[in-house]
Amino acid sequence: MTRAEFRKRLGQLQEVITRGLTYYAVWKNLRLHDEGKASWSLEEQNQVLGRFRGFFTPAGFALLDMTLMQFAKVFDTDPKTASLLNLLGAARQDASLVSGHTSAEVDAVSRQFRQSKRIRTALERMRNQQLAHVDADPAPVDRLLTAEFDGLVEHVESAFNWLSRAHDGRLFSWEQSLRDVERHTTDVLGILREEMERKQKEHQEEMVRIVLEAIRSREMLLGWPLDKEEMRSLIQSYGLTEEQMHRIEEERGLS
Repeated sequence: MTRAEFRKRLGQLQEVITRGLTYYAVWKNLRLHDEGKASWSLEEQNQVLGRFRGFFTPAGFALLDMTLMQFAKVFDTDPKTASLLNLLGAARQDASLVSGHTSAEVDAVSRQFRQSKRIRTALERMRNQQLAHVDADPAPVDRLLTAEFDGLVEHVESAFNWLSRAHDGRLFSWEQSLRDVERHTTDVLGILREEMERKQKEHQEEMVRIVLEAIRSREMLLGWPLDKEEMRSLIQSYGLTEEQMHRIEEERGLS
């Protein structure tokens, strides 16, 4: 493999890793709740995901599928692919691709990937457990499993940057782009949560208006004001929340 081909494949691998990391970052922000980044509770986040589950359920599956697909490419053994395993193998065979570094150093970097079967099994296990399942009452995510995958991600980033630096001194950081992904995903959840609260408030106001109108209609029909018991009986028949009932009672001077 020539240096030009090696650099080209490094660029291709960088794109694969970038896609995998961004897909995974969006999925984690949707599926896991970080109190340090969100101003809402896990329950409120689940309410948003449940309210829009027609979108978030397939999106969650797709994000995890694409994440695993991209990281599977990192460990592909097909010689035609720009995988991390293949590039480490090329560097081991031709030290000129990583000038100033020995095959023993390449071995030290690649040792963590030699058990590729275990890594692929871990990826398949993540997919089989359907961690992307999102509904109104989602099952808890196995944080140990996501921590295992996070560790794998760190090894991939580290090994890629070692190869890139050893090849021509370049380093690549995904930190800023991932911060943008996480922030924008959180912003979207926040917007949807605010919209849900706005609609809920509108619904509450509408129910209060409907019941007040029903009380006035009943009084006009009877020709006299309803007493407290009659009014409370009518209010309760609409199945209002405590807050709505309190609003009506205040409006009618019952509280």
